[in-house]
This record gives sequence, structure tokens and C-alpha cells, in this order.
Amino acid sequence: MKVVVFVSIIILFGCMTATKQLYAEARDPDLLYRAKCTACHRVYPPRNYTYQKFQVYITRYGGGLSDEERQRLLDYLKENAKQERK
Repeated sequence: MKVVVFVSIIILFGCMTATKQLYAEARDPDLLYRAKCTACHRVYPPRNYTYQKFQVYITRYGGGLSDEERQRLLDYLKENAKQERK
């Protein structure tokens, strides 16, 4: 019985932690960027690439993103990406 209670507490704590992370990602686009993009590769600072390049990457590799996540990432990257030379 003690083992069942202990395991239940561990599972509940894990769920609460995951929920907090999802809530934080929902509010902070940088956390969303880090959480979604580092699932496959290291974090690349947005200032290293142009917004146009990020658009290509997200179109090509962002198949697992919801429409809302995709738009939030694109908005974030538009603000923080390297400026294109004219």
C-alpha cells in the first residue's frame, strides 16, 4: 500500500511539473522555441539566421507544431532574427 501511495505521488508530481512547463511555454515564446526546436537539435540563437530562413526551416521541419505554436514561433523569430541585408 505504501508503494502505491509513493508511486501515485511521483506520478502526480511529474504531471504537475509537465503542466507548469506547458503553461510557461504558452506564455513565453522563447521557452516555446527552446522546447519545440531542441527536441531535434541544439538551440540556434535567432540572431544567427534571417527570418526568411526560419520560415523555410519551420515549413520544412515544423510538422509537429500546431497552427498556434507555428504562428507564435514565427512572430518570436520575426522580432529576434538577424536583419536581412539590403
